[in-house]
Amino acid sequence: MPQHGVGGGEMLGQEVVEEPFEWRKEHEHDDRHCRCYKDDRHKEENIEAPCLLKDTYYSRVTNEYTYQRQVKAASRPVKKPFRILREEALASGKLYSDPEFLPNNFSINFNGVTRRSYEWKRPLELFQDPQFFIDGATRFDIQQGELGDCWLLAAVANLTQHPHLFHVVVPRDQGFTHQYAGIFHFKFWQYGRWQEVVIDDLLPTYHGHLVFMHSRNKNEFWCALLEKAYAKLYGGYEALRGGNINESMVDLTGGVVELIDLRSPPSNLFARLLKASRRGALIGCAIEPDHPGIRPESILSNGLIVRHAYSITRITVISLATAPRLKEEKSITPLMHRPRLHGALRSMIKHLGSVASASGITTRHKESSHLPHILAPLTNWNLSLAFPEGQAHLLRLHNPWGNETEWTGSWSDKSPEWTAVPASEREKLGLTFNDDGEFWMSFQDFMKNFSVVEICDVTPDFFSEDDNTNGNEVPEDILRGWKSVMYEGAWVANHTAGGCRNFINTFARNPQYTVELKDPDEEDDDDLCTIIVSLMQKNVRQMKRYGKDYVPIGFTLYKLPPGRQPSTKLDTDFFRYNASCAKVPFFLNTREVTARFRLSAGFYTIVPSTFEPEMTGEFLLRVFTEVRH
Repeated sequence: MPQHGVGGGEMLGQEVVEEPFEWRKEHEHDDRHCRCYKDDRHKEENIEAPCLLKDTYYSRVTNEYTYQRQVKAASRPVKKPFRILREEALASGKLYSDPEFLPNNFSINFNGVTRRSYEWKRPLELFQDPQFFIDGATRFDIQQGELGDCWLLAAVANLTQHPHLFHVVVPRDQGFTHQYAGIFHFKFWQYGRWQEVVIDDLLPTYHGHLVFMHSRNKNEFWCALLEKAYAKLYGGYEALRGGNINESMVDLTGGVVELIDLRSPPSNLFARLLKASRRGALIGCAIEPDHPGIRPESILSNGLIVRHAYSITRITVISLATAPRLKEEKSITPLMHRPRLHGALRSMIKHLGSVASASGITTRHKESSHLPHILAPLTNWNLSLAFPEGQAHLLRLHNPWGNETEWTGSWSDKSPEWTAVPASEREKLGLTFNDDGEFWMSFQDFMKNFSVVEICDVTPDFFSEDDNTNGNEVPEDILRGWKSVMYEGAWVANHTAGGCRNFINTFARNPQYTVELKDPDEEDDDDLCTIIVSLMQKNVRQMKRYGKDYVPIGFTLYKLPPGRQPSTKLDTDFFRYNASCAKVPFFLNTREVTARFRLSAGFYTIVPSTFEPEMTGEFLLRVFTEVRH
């Protein structure tokens, strides 16, 4: 049996050969398209496995780099907070003007060139009675403008459903009446801390209309001002053109995002989605085209939009009124394949409706006719075949366009399936059929049509492996506790930018972090511990105007042998002769990658890296571990 070296001049055994990481570049759509869902991630499969440790190793260069960043930050003048700036504006008798985000074309486009001339106006110049909120904030307020930032709007739509989170981002202490001074403030989570962004209320307009995000109520302005603050955070409106919903969800909550590929989903996905929804997680989804030639935001025949960010606003299980009873009737036997039967019934209903119109039956007559009652048993019979247990698993989705572009299949607005749902259930769901971008669909149809779902939980409870497959809440007394640790670091050329393990001669240069995993419950039969690792690139979107883009990142975990001191750096020989024990599925050129692992107790080392050596940048590493009961 070969001896495995652990560095430091010990006996070395057979070199470990692992499959090399690969970088498979996916098609990138043109992010100049308005209202696009940008997924410019490059996958690299067959990567090295990740391990985790508690203590941190920083190379001398990384420590120096971090120190210089802190010195520069300390030398900057301290920004005055919102309250002081507002008091100064009120005392001066003048409306506040933001000196950092000027009302000009450079705040819209990086090069200062726009296709038309915009006027920056305050809400008071547009309406006599502008309001910050009208009857509170809801997802239906949000209307997308000419900017391709549906990835932001979809997250904001979800956030409005959680007032305790929403008002962290959008404070209540502002408006157009009491103490109005033309100044507003918002808060966004940035790399481990909440950052206040102060703006004036000058907004870009064209012919007296707001150009970008706005509210359905024309004199309501929280939407437009929130988007302006987010644009300032990242250096301009153009910086928001194209992105992934996981970025905005994290910026609005400080949460952790798990990406689930629906082409290879976990078996208990619906139960996990339901549990996350009940706990207040933000959930987004999108459709990735099967063919690279499909244009972004193409509208499919079923009403769904390709490469467009949707928010999932509700997940539920409903009872069907008469399906169980009809299922037991022996005189009715299905002679047709269920999907074909379902489609045939829908076609028949549509045809009968057109026959009624051709026969001169008016809308008033049709509404008062018995046609729905005649067709209801047929619809219920069909549903009893599709849902023999008498329940339907449904999701409610929201398109940030906020218009009639909605799903047109089963369970869509005014779909005959709703006739099988008791009136009490429909009332409980708050069912409405409006051209507002919101619609319902079955979980089966969701899985057939969407390709990715992203779940942002403000706590990592969602990631536990023992999700109840019946979709019930886990009792409070058995919920696990979590401990989180954050590390800030950097990949510096020629020092700490070693690339992935494909580049074995430089891999040991990367920063290394050590974590100790302890069995959270020594009395159970499971000796494994859950650990969640999240690696985030810092300050890239802010540098977009200078051509900077995300580099492919990932991380690898190694378990330390018994007796190995966790505070010492692992060298090239260790990585050459010891296999990794966990890994990210692939390297991605996105802002953040997150993975969950179940590992035995012990010390682990996490090695965050870029795909290739000498790729530089700053990063934030977050590690969540279970706390022993």
